[in-house]
Amino acid sequence: MCDVSGGRATAEAVPGAELVVIDGMGHDLPRALWPEITSRITELIQRVEVVTPSD
Repeated sequence: MCDVSGGRATAEAVPGAELVVIDGMGHDLPRALWPEITSRITELIQRVEVVTPSD
């Protein structure tokens, strides 16, 4: 894990990156946030699939 400034710098360095900051988030994955986290992962996969057609 890194400070949020490291996440911002990484997102700025990666074309098309989206930084998501969840207030109060630590090193765990609280069950209450699972829907949001999985939704964000699903959205990322869908974006990548559109950009990278399968063989």
